[in-house]
Amino acid sequence: MFIEKKLRNEYEWAARRVHIDPALDSKIERIAKQELAGKRRLHKGMRFRPKLVHVAAAFALTTGFGYATHSLLYKIDEGSVRMEVQARKDFTLTQITPKEIRLELENVENKLATGETALVYFAALAKEKHPLFQQNPMIGIEKPDVVKDWKAWTAVLSEEASLSHALPHQLPDSFSFLEGKQGTPYGVMMGQEGQQWLHELQEESKATGKNVVWKVVPQAASPIEAYTSLYENEQKERIFVTVEKFPKEQLDVQLSTPETTKYDEVTVSGKKAHYTKNDQFLFSESGQYQELSWLDQAGEQPIMYRVATDSPTVSKEMLLQAAKASQQ
Repeated sequence: MFIEKKLRNEYEWAARRVHIDPALDSKIERIAKQELAGKRRLHKGMRFRPKLVHVAAAFALTTGFGYATHSLLYKIDEGSVRMEVQARKDFTLTQITPKEIRLELENVENKLATGETALVYFAALAKEKHPLFQQNPMIGIEKPDVVKDWKAWTAVLSEEASLSHALPHQLPDSFSFLEGKQGTPYGVMMGQEGQQWLHELQEESKATGKNVVWKVVPQAASPIEAYTSLYENEQKERIFVTVEKFPKEQLDVQLSTPETTKYDEVTVSGKKAHYTKNDQFLFSESGQYQELSWLDQAGEQPIMYRVATDSPTVSKEMLLQAAKASQQ
């Protein structure tokens, strides 16, 4: 997903007329209608696309919108999945530092019970120049319910993620399984209810004079199911292997990454894959985030694999070896 990952996923809603594809099942249709209804009220003049799905983001987690200042980094058009990853300009923070944001998020997460999700509002982000920060000065976080037992986690991946093969307990370069969780490595998806909560948090911030306020909220349903396995070595370097189970119906996704992101097309076990290196990642002290992603099929089920790291000492070659091992 994943998270591309400083704002691990800003989306454009690109169609003028609302139309729900009759092939969508009731769950997808309900989510799409709710998203469109909320966004239409809040962002007049914007264009909408009901089949464009909100994926969990690493920064802006409540709404999606587009800007003209972007260029196409890469795209995927296979079967029922159409995905575009775009590089966008000027995500530089001027009113608050990434370190300050990380400390506030850590403070809130420590107050959450296991399984709880919260939205954290930053008044400083609302003062930033970039429209993305101004309109989305919130970050969603969670304290996930993690699975430490390897056998139990492989059962989850087999039964719920539709994997036709098991992920390895160990990856090359001495990375061992540490834990698994449902969701992406970073970020929480929010539906159109996020805008209502944003208003509430803004009012609370004004009334109390606090620059940072937060609220526990219910986790939003998503038509994309994600499962993340975390691997770690003795040096505490980390590799995330995330499996995203896409709906079988037609799906359009648009993602964004800072314009400084490096891109390379590579091959993983004979499959075309995409390598990105983001040097403006909000949730890493080094600002680094690397990812390999590719689309696969489990029968008729589209599966997106993402092998990523926020450890600057993990090389592209190490990620490639981990990606290949995940397919064996």
